Amino acid sequence: MSISNETRKFIQWIQSFDYRVLKNKDDVEINFVVPMFLHLCYPERYCSCNYPLNSQNIEKNIESIYIYFSTDEALKQNSETSLILAIYLEPNSNNFIEAIERARFYSTYVKPLFFLMTNGYHVKIFKYFIYHKEELIFDKSVDSLKNTNIATEFYQNFNFNVLKNIDKNTANILKYTQYSLIEKSLRRYNLQEIVANTDFRPAIFREGDRLTVVKPKVVIECNLPKACGEGNCQIQFSSVILRGLKASLNHHYILGKLMTGLDTRPEWGCRSFLKQLDDNAFEVHLGQITVILSDLETADLCLCIDIVCQEYQKSIIAFENALETWNFEFTEFLGVRGVVLFSVDAKLWRLMHNFANEFNYAQGKSEWHLFQQEDISIRVSRGIRDHAFILPKPVNYLSILPNGTINIVYEINDVHLQSLEKGELHTWQQDIGPRGTWTARYTQQWLLNQFIPKVIDYYSQKYHLSEEELLSNITINNNNRTPIIEINDIKELIFYLQYIQSWLHNYEENITATLLRIYYRALTNLVRNTDSSIEGMDYIIRNLSLIEADNTKDSIKSNFQKWTFKDVIYYLDAQVGRINNYQYEYSFKAVLITRIFIWIIEHGKIRFSQAQLNAAKQALLPLWEQSRFEMRHVYPNR
Repeated sequence: MSISNETRKFIQWIQSFDYRVLKNKDDVEINFVVPMFLHLCYPERYCSCNYPLNSQNIEKNIESIYIYFSTDEALKQNSETSLILAIYLEPNSNNFIEAIERARFYSTYVKPLFFLMTNGYHVKIFKYFIYHKEELIFDKSVDSLKNTNIATEFYQNFNFNVLKNIDKNTANILKYTQYSLIEKSLRRYNLQEIVANTDFRPAIFREGDRLTVVKPKVVIECNLPKACGEGNCQIQFSSVILRGLKASLNHHYILGKLMTGLDTRPEWGCRSFLKQLDDNAFEVHLGQITVILSDLETADLCLCIDIVCQEYQKSIIAFENALETWNFEFTEFLGVRGVVLFSVDAKLWRLMHNFANEFNYAQGKSEWHLFQQEDISIRVSRGIRDHAFILPKPVNYLSILPNGTINIVYEINDVHLQSLEKGELHTWQQDIGPRGTWTARYTQQWLLNQFIPKVIDYYSQKYHLSEEELLSNITINNNNRTPIIEINDIKELIFYLQYIQSWLHNYEENITATLLRIYYRALTNLVRNTDSSIEGMDYIIRNLSLIEADNTKDSIKSNFQKWTFKDVIYYLDAQVGRINNYQYEYSFKAVLITRIFIWIIEHGKIRFSQAQLNAAKQALLPLWEQSRFEMRHVYPNR
């Protein structure tokens, strides 16, 4: 077989290499690593020795690393074009284990085809797999490389022209040794061994809004929602049968199906996308794909979903908190997404819009010249700094008439929020405030207390307007309630309990007992000292009997009819004891118990201490926060 000139030059160099030039790590770099890649035909300009990590992880020592790419354009030198990562050690060092760990960390972000490590006396090369454990494919001394056949094979496998023509999309498949293992294991019926060797390598890493969670059987790559945007995810499995299957799930499916039942075991029946077939198998619905998974695969899938969905939920909650939108109703129309601040009659809206057009930012310097020209909306902006976007939404087709009603919508403008990140701010939340991006609540107050009075005053004499009439037609639909933690009147708990009851009533799955244990105990203690003459005992007994009858309406025990309120408290105490020994609860039982709490607080004369009220408020907080999130974001997507 003929040998090319490039191969011959590599052989001549490696055979003439003299170990005596290696005194320290710099010598390994200068006299071995750099010349080796040069003789493997890697152009110097295709190399980076200080590649930046776009990562939120703690900084790692990135010295002594070279990365070779398939391009010399710096902007295109990324995980798509990386070929091989090289780490060099001290000439007397055999600490390859630490070097492998460093290579794994760096490869997570660079995603090379291979990583190489050497101390000048020995060379190890690993094939990198995104989720599987790396495969050691070359492990020889430099002495052995001086053999012509080994050197020729080394050059033919790892030279620049060979690596740059490898398709990375097809290269990162299950390695050949695993295919061989599959065949051998099947022949020996050693299925446990094959399963273990096809598992992914567990890891969690995040780059900006991209989160990847890897468990032995499952990997989820998720684009978290950014500000008001939508996210998505892709799920892959390590099993031989499902290898290559990718379940792509959109924002609405993640919220509607994956978000409930977090931190619960698959067999508890708390997750809507799972159906248990037997002790060792589950039917799993992932968008348009339905698969049958083993109990181990299902457990790993749930663990991955828990981590992803918790971060997903945090992103959405952070957005709502930052823009103070919780107390306003979401609305979508004509491609616009926002919240309704209040409503006005059509006449007032036209005055507001005319004022904004007249006081365009570019046409004056007064304090009211803070608008930019828009079509039907009002854009509050001082130059390049946008404060808020206000749009009209007709309540119905009659709203276009002079006496019609217009909803004032605070637009959640995706382009606006993205533009903030192009500046020097680390996050768009840092720009929230009167001088930056206005929140929904601040915008509402500014419109009601400053802008609308100014508009009416400006046009009142010109058009002979009735200020009283215009203001009387403003309708504010805020659900401003006393925050749970500030409640001192026990009756104010009723609103929150009714909301939680509505949420539980809509709950299609079982609910984890962890959320209910403190709730049952604290509310039972709060109503314990209620006057026994409370009205509506028949209503309380009816709900208790439904709990006892396992939620069926046709099996009511007669002895309930003789119960007193003391028996009711005794029964509620029994429910507190029962839930402490259960992992999950049927949601309808939680609805029935909540109904009883509401009735007692609403109709009873209760003697309670401050400690009992405080305990009840603390118990309600997590239930309220979860119910508020799910009623707002989860159920609308089902």
